[in-house]
Amino acid sequence: MSINNVVLKDNYSKLLGTSELPFVLASDGSEVIRFSSSSPRQSLSIVSKQSDNSVHINTKDGFIYLTTKRFIYITASQGDVSTFSVDLTLSPRLQFSHELKSPWFGPNYWEFIFFSTPTPSIASDGFPKNEYFKGQVKFNDGGLFQFVEVFNSILNDAVNNTQIDDQLPSYSEI
Repeated sequence: MSINNVVLKDNYSKLLGTSELPFVLASDGSEVIRFSSSSPRQSLSIVSKQSDNSVHINTKDGFIYLTTKRFIYITASQGDVSTFSVDLTLSPRLQFSHELKSPWFGPNYWEFIFFSTPTPSIASDGFPKNEYFKGQVKFNDGGLFQFVEVFNSILNDAVNNTQIDDQLPSYSEI
């Protein structure tokens, strides 16, 4: 099962954890990788926040990728889904929020909440509409703080700086 339709390459399972991407970036060249996890030791869970808990998704291990447009999770071996992604340019419509969690015991994790909006349907494809969902990604090998730093930068650019295409050159004193 795939949620949010990440276009995987034919041999994607052999590409996981290598320098070659296991999925296809936007063809217009506007999407660039900003972060990728070095090991598959990140687990993902997503549950419905409604009282009936109609959705309960778990994966044991997977790789995380952050592009200039998307958060992508690809399951490595075991899980209820093979991929999950969030289009960060649609985060205002999804009412997307997130935070870093550091429990006393156990691995640090990243928690996020989103609303499954009916329009555009691609924003939350695969989820029941008009519901809130809570997700967690546990970082069992570290890397959470670097991930959150890069994620915040990408989210800010995707929401607030949509017209900026390139990095401006830095100024130097003459």
